Amino acid sequence: MDLGFNLNLEQKQKLVMTPQLQMAIEILQFSSQEMEEYIEEELAENPLLDRLDKQNYSSGIDYSVNSDKENNYENYVAYKPNLLEHLERQLYQVLEENELELGKFIIGSLDEHGFLTSSCRNIAKRFKSSVDKVESILRRIQYLDPVGIAASNVREALLIQLDSLMLDTGLAERIVRDYFDCLVEKEYSFIRKKLAANEERVMGAINLIKTLNPHPASAYNTANEVKYIVPDLIVKENRGEYLVISNEKSIPSLMINPYYHKMLKENKGTDVYEYLLGKYRSALWLMRSIEQRRFTIYRIAEAIVKEQRDFLNLGIKYLKSMTMQEVADILGMHESTVSRATTEKYLQTPQGLFELKFFFNSGVNNLSSVSIKALIADYIENEKPEFPLSDRELTELLKENRALDLSRRTVAKYRKEMGIPSSNKRRKPK
Repeated sequence: MDLGFNLNLEQKQKLVMTPQLQMAIEILQFSSQEMEEYIEEELAENPLLDRLDKQNYSSGIDYSVNSDKENNYENYVAYKPNLLEHLERQLYQVLEENELELGKFIIGSLDEHGFLTSSCRNIAKRFKSSVDKVESILRRIQYLDPVGIAASNVREALLIQLDSLMLDTGLAERIVRDYFDCLVEKEYSFIRKKLAANEERVMGAINLIKTLNPHPASAYNTANEVKYIVPDLIVKENRGEYLVISNEKSIPSLMINPYYHKMLKENKGTDVYEYLLGKYRSALWLMRSIEQRRFTIYRIAEAIVKEQRDFLNLGIKYLKSMTMQEVADILGMHESTVSRATTEKYLQTPQGLFELKFFFNSGVNNLSSVSIKALIADYIENEKPEFPLSDRELTELLKENRALDLSRRTVAKYRKEMGIPSSNKRRKPK
């Protein structure tokens, strides 16, 4: 066999994701807060960048250290560690040094309720470790405070908490393990019949279960905290027409610093020139990317407003079904672009403040599932307490009043998703 070196010329087509393109995609997905933080970092690193609304400092400002300390808000607020910090401190007490990296990955893979979002097999594959080792580390983490953390679901979290109690929890564990769905539906008589145990014992076990925390991370969950959201866009009505206005206050305006731009022109052929030229191009690219981001979000919001006039006029019961693909087709974009551009972006409308993703949902007869749920909730709110509407009756009302041909099972699913109990449990005696 003859081995040798050959030089061949080939022509291929392929898509190359440059760092600038990758960053542009990331910028499109940034929320207003993340965008502002990113801009602050760029302003600190790039001398060619400057704020358009930059103001001169007043000579009358007191810069004394004592004044800063006295007026620092953090001096009056007790720091509360978040869930990850709280768990990470405990990891050192239960894990060996060579297990810490894997343990940190596990607690970093928890959702807002404290449940593990990845399987032990996938974690083991990622770290090239054995499944037994991952399961061993996971078991130790699940008994940290709060107990039940990193469980796969509510049932497992409750079983872990019961196991950690210094009590006889055999009956309670059996109820959670074998009759969890009945427990959720409060079918206590059915549970008593199946267990063939006396009422006092069964109810004692159920009351013990009620003291447990089905969502271990709830004490550290910030979902219920008051959040102040600055809308990215505002919808205003003008003579029967709805206009979309970009909220310029949500993102700082940028400009090229005139001092360093002048220095760039005066130092051609030097190292200073090469450095400033790179920063100048970076600044221009950032400004163009921000403008492209603003224009993309604006076009998507404009398309949403055009399709949702009934919602803007009459409220949530008239929200039309709409998908990202439909908006992408209207604007000539890719669906993934619409998805990125609507992540954590908010639209202020006459009906309230909504995330852009709120407007994308499936439905029936061009009516969104959100609207159907609102109609069901409205019917139930106005029902007679002695004669609550059954799922079948709700189905008939939707068909008569809104021409919605839904199955009883679909109506029941929507009712359960809203946390509304069945008609039997809603019935109140006269």
